[in-house]
Amino acid sequence: MRQPVKRGIFAGALAALAIAGVGAYVLPTGTPGWAPVTYGLSASPEEILPAVVSPAEPARVVTTTLDANGRPVVTVTEATDRASAAGLVRDAQRAENTVGVEVDAVAEMFQAPTGTDRYRPLQWDLDTMRVPAAWQRSTGAGVTVAVIDTGVDVSHEDLTGRVLSGYDAISGTEGVSSDGNGHGTHVAGTIAATTGNGSGVASVAPDSSILPVKVLGANGSGYMSDVAEGIVWAADHGAHVINMSLGSTGRTGAVSTAIAYARSRNVVVVAAAGNSRAQGSPIQYPAADAGVITVAATDSTDTVANYSNAGDYVDVAAPGSAIVSTYPRVLHTPGYGRLSGTSMAAPHVAAVAALLVADRPGITPDEVEIALKTSAIDLGSPGRDNDYGYGRVDAAAALEAIGPVTTPPTSTPVTTEPTSAAPTTEPPATEPTTEPPATEPPATEPATPAPTATETSAPTSPPTTAPAPNEPAPTEPAPAQTVVTADSSTQRVTYGTTAVTTFTVTAGGTAFADQPASICVAPAGETWSCTSVRTTVDGTYLDTRTATGAFRVRLVVAATGANTGASATATRTVKAAVTVTRTAKGTLAVTVNGPTGQAMTLQRYTAGQWTTVQTYVTEANQTLTGLVSGATYRVVVAGTATVQSVTSGSVKA
Repeated sequence: MRQPVKRGIFAGALAALAIAGVGAYVLPTGTPGWAPVTYGLSASPEEILPAVVSPAEPARVVTTTLDANGRPVVTVTEATDRASAAGLVRDAQRAENTVGVEVDAVAEMFQAPTGTDRYRPLQWDLDTMRVPAAWQRSTGAGVTVAVIDTGVDVSHEDLTGRVLSGYDAISGTEGVSSDGNGHGTHVAGTIAATTGNGSGVASVAPDSSILPVKVLGANGSGYMSDVAEGIVWAADHGAHVINMSLGSTGRTGAVSTAIAYARSRNVVVVAAAGNSRAQGSPIQYPAADAGVITVAATDSTDTVANYSNAGDYVDVAAPGSAIVSTYPRVLHTPGYGRLSGTSMAAPHVAAVAALLVADRPGITPDEVEIALKTSAIDLGSPGRDNDYGYGRVDAAAALEAIGPVTTPPTSTPVTTEPTSAAPTTEPPATEPTTEPPATEPPATEPATPAPTATETSAPTSPPTTAPAPNEPAPTEPAPAQTVVTADSSTQRVTYGTTAVTTFTVTAGGTAFADQPASICVAPAGETWSCTSVRTTVDGTYLDTRTATGAFRVRLVVAATGANTGASATATRTVKAAVTVTRTAKGTLAVTVNGPTGQAMTLQRYTAGQWTTVQTYVTEANQTLTGLVSGATYRVVVAGTATVQSVTSGSVKA
């Protein structure tokens, strides 16, 4: 992390848009004590605008203001000629409570240079970072990691149940995510792919959840204004960690303000350093923004990758070359791809941050950063350097750096090596693979997947499960193996309803009937609180509680002379509900099932897009009058740190 470098606003060519438009996004109120970044208030339009403004290269003027409640509002306006653009800049600077005026910058995912290797060992990255050892203490349960990228393929079999409802900042819509590029899906798999199912790939934080935020299109490009919007949306919708495997050579004040806002809500922000080493490592943003943990890439020899940016803003390094992870099957069969880049390194660090947050709820972003830096394996020049930062991240050491275990351990995932071989054809040219292997690959591609016993399979040591206990004395019976499972069929529940979790316990293969246990609950961001309970005659325990915010619930069985110890954890996310009905001409009745006092935005559909009409304070029942009869409206209820937002269906007034 470093202080922002003062550089000229990015003024490169922007994508042509057929229709100039205006879009606004109201950012929810942050924690007291944060401060917006001010910029462009006294600069002349000539200093802010790019050299060319035309229909082919419109100027997107980004304005950040504060409303009457001190909330930041990011607005984007476009002009296709220089005089109009200058007028937009002057109007923005004169607007009440303006804190920033600038020109939008293009954001792109980071691509690595082309290489020839197709047969590098699978998932060398997990063993290098000692991830299996870290699983003995934390698997990321209850932590949400926002992937701000090209979207995530929620239909991928290795991401089933791991991806939450997300947000598309490009279209301004919430709902099920999709990925027309593959980059975001690959990033998500590194963080939270299903682990221990005997197929596909393992991940760093297998019990964490992915919050997908699309800011880049299928071509891997987008705008930094959408990145700013995505950061704040993620921070307001339960993200504990944000990963950004993207960047721009121009600093955008709206993004800097969004990062400050996210950190004020105790969100850890991670970004890729960039892949332009051959071009002299130009400074990249948001990597160089204050408050960001910036990640360089290493290869399987623990050497900095030949594409990885160097700079004084690099904090740590992580594996980034020839990383095998999930990939949309519709884009590349068999649904897994091997990519390289700092884009692949950043999610390794974001996932380790998730392990730390799960182990120590309430840990601050600064504390996470310190733990990562002080526990990293020093590489390159002694001490911090511009290639590796403080060194390559070690997951197990990072957990040790935050202190001893203070919460009941989660069940260690039973991991088996992926049965899918590395893809025999390269994925689309998003981020191709890198260095060739030490031995030459076969002249032709094998007709069948490489056998797992060969050198092309992922290493099998160190062990991925806790070591077996010592053999008991011959005169003592061995403790029965205890297994606890949690019914996770209802991951998300509606605010105010009853969340039901069924735990099933067996010992030695039979029901653990009428036995003592502990039921523990941890509301989002809080520590565990445990109560003694007993299982039923069927060896089950039914936990019921009213859902007023996201929480984790865990059943713990202590080890005795007769049975081993075990536990299982279920994570419940909570979403608000809203209904809107027309009660008279120009009148709508709104019913909200969620926390009161939140921002509720009334939007009207005009000229092909939703625009904000008015923002209210949420009440259980409200009547909105004076609306345009026959116009189409909807209501968006903002989320909280523990309750997800909700958007109503559209209705005509």
